[in-house]
Amino acid sequence: MKLCIFADTGWSLGQLYKEVARLLQADLLDWQVKPSKNYFENYDRILTLPGSVSQTLVTQYNVPKSKILLVAHAECDIQQLLKTEGTTSWDQYADYGVISDTLVCSSLSLGITKVPTVLRQGISLSFYKTDVPQQLKTVGYAALMRRSNEYGVEIKRGQLAQKATELAGLAFKKAENLSREQMPEFYQSVDAVIMSSLQEGGAMPPYEAAASSRLIIGTPVGDFPRLAIEGMGILAPLNDEKFVKFTSETLKFYKETPGIFVETCERIGDAAKCRSWPNVIQDWSSFINGTDSQSTLLQNLMANKPASL
Repeated sequence: MKLCIFADTGWSLGQLYKEVARLLQADLLDWQVKPSKNYFENYDRILTLPGSVSQTLVTQYNVPKSKILLVAHAECDIQQLLKTEGTTSWDQYADYGVISDTLVCSSLSLGITKVPTVLRQGISLSFYKTDVPQQLKTVGYAALMRRSNEYGVEIKRGQLAQKATELAGLAFKKAENLSREQMPEFYQSVDAVIMSSLQEGGAMPPYEAAASSRLIIGTPVGDFPRLAIEGMGILAPLNDEKFVKFTSETLKFYKETPGIFVETCERIGDAAKCRSWPNVIQDWSSFINGTDSQSTLLQNLMANKPASL
């Protein structure tokens, strides 16, 4: 199966797809590059995001939908394709995946009858690994402070993270104007990370902070509920006032109990290992090759081989 990944190669999305391409021996092409007219003819599958990018493949490069694998990373990805194709064409594509359980629910709520495959995101542990913090002094925030969704609702709520931090008597530090290469240094400079969003597809800062063995507090959006179940963070309420109260009190507790804080950070760092790319890449391989990852898991177990999931 010869695969081309046609996606953004910068920032978090690029980091994710660079790993997928490397592990699956696929070609990665930045969607801002304009290849030759027949470039995609050499591939069996082209993986990309639904919306304007997938439309470019169909309309400008005459790629059959049956060769295109769609992967949505946010609700806006799904909504972009809905605006041009509605709900009936999704079965015409090779397959359709999303990167969180939340996006499966969103997809169904928007009227798409094809149930997408959940593709777990991974993290490069070695890139972010650093020493475990010994005391909670500084809280980091690694997203935009403010951003509105397509309906004008402010969804990032960075001011709530800052308010909770200040109420706990701790320093608040934003990751501003940093390159991807500088992010490990940012996580090393903070002791905890807050995700305060109202809406996410699958935010990467919790992954990065967990790989850095930092305390993480986040809202029940995107795939963070699953990460919290896996031990990679603490789930906070969604409501503004309850979020600030819970987060500030949780931060105060860990500030005042450094021993428990260190143990918690160590557990989060250990839990992040289950999201290392070798442990989740089978999801992507099965999706691309049209096989059932659960069947592969059962076959591995029956053969007494280490499972990939």
